[in-house]
Amino acid sequence: MQLVPQTTNAPVGHALDDEKSSHATHTTLEVTEASNKVLDIILEYALNKFNDSMEHLAAGRPKFLSVIDQFVIARTQVEMCLPAFPFKSANKVYKVFGILPDKAEELALERLNTMCIRIGDVYPPGAKLTIISDGLVYNDLLGIPDRDTWAYGEALRTMAVRKGFNHIAFSRLRDLVNFPLPEKLEEIVYVANATNFRRFLFNKYGKDNLDIDHEIAANPDTRMTYLGYRKFLESDLRYIFPLGEGRSNTRYKRDVRYLAKQMLIRGHAFAGAVKSAYPKHLRLSIHQSTGEHKVSMSLLSTKTGFTTPWHCSVALMADGEWISGTMGDFKKDPMLEIIYENGRPSYFQEKTCGLHELIDGDQSASNQQA
Repeated sequence: MQLVPQTTNAPVGHALDDEKSSHATHTTLEVTEASNKVLDIILEYALNKFNDSMEHLAAGRPKFLSVIDQFVIARTQVEMCLPAFPFKSANKVYKVFGILPDKAEELALERLNTMCIRIGDVYPPGAKLTIISDGLVYNDLLGIPDRDTWAYGEALRTMAVRKGFNHIAFSRLRDLVNFPLPEKLEEIVYVANATNFRRFLFNKYGKDNLDIDHEIAANPDTRMTYLGYRKFLESDLRYIFPLGEGRSNTRYKRDVRYLAKQMLIRGHAFAGAVKSAYPKHLRLSIHQSTGEHKVSMSLLSTKTGFTTPWHCSVALMADGEWISGTMGDFKKDPMLEIIYENGRPSYFQEKTCGLHELIDGDQSASNQQA
């Protein structure tokens, strides 16, 4: 009997295995490289106002990459979601111009849209960011009417379309809650269902036994959000609940702490709804965090601590730099003037002619002294 050499096909089999292994390795390296490039761009827009910001960004990198990897492997658009843009600050006396978006929101949307465009430059399928307004979750706690929340959201969508921010999308109530709503949501229907939305949200995703004091003490992310809430609430509500007879500063701060905890309880339910509706999206946040579960973002490119456009105003300086701060502080600066857009105050701008006069005056005074 003639024996067939067993080594005849071995090299071919080994070659195929080696080719598959090489291809798999090459594919894995390509995915890793692309995902890292995408994440590096996103982190350029991250919140960096704290001493430990870089440590926090590094902490979540493995998780964030695993989320981005799924899009890269499928060669699909990287999808992100950001709960934000609720309504303008309740403090219309000192912090913001009014109830509608202005130049601050435009700069923030442009920044987020630019981030997505840059991702498309290194990863051809590109990226899309869905903004999930949390306005109806909290507005009644802060004395903001449902109608104002609607007006802000509609104006924001109009602004995004008008400015061509094509990589930005906005969620709707029906994306988060499952109860009957008309296909086209109008203001009256929105207002009529505002309470229904909150009730459904808290009933489905809330926890009756949530010990918020324990969460604040034990969960660093919750604690940082709580401290952030307390800080902005103290300034936001100052003119709605003014100090005076029956309300001391101590009592006001105590009440603010209570409100902050109520916001956390509602935020817990809202986070559950977001996770259910957008389970595979890369989760972005406006709040300082440990960086392990979400990417903390800075919506305004500014050197100040005002990084959310609904809590501040913006000013364009003579050198082209945008800065953020309170409307009241900007109004006190004689070198700044209010610029109107569409018949409404939108931002501040440094008076270049006045700046030249001031410089010339200083030089003249120096020459006279000389």
